[in-house]
Amino acid sequence: MELAALLAQAQGMERIVQILDGLRNALVAVLVTLSILALTYAGVRYVIAGGDPAGVEKAKGAAKSALIGLSLALLAPVVIGIVKRILGE
Repeated sequence: MELAALLAQAQGMERIVQILDGLRNALVAVLVTLSILALTYAGVRYVIAGGDPAGVEKAKGAAKSALIGLSLALLAPVVIGIVKRILGE
């Protein structure tokens, strides 16, 4: 292949990586937003429970799930960055 063709192919690949990075960032933003909404819902559920043990446990479970989701959403870009460095990109 000639140099111009290789450069064009490399630029095309860079564009694809940029698009995928943008999609990843948008997805992370959506997941963080949903996790915060779920955490808020768990807090409201806790307040509404009014000391009822079953309601409090459900609220705690919802809060745990929301925090796990939030941590996974925030760690996803870090994991992707590590994989990209390993692959040499």
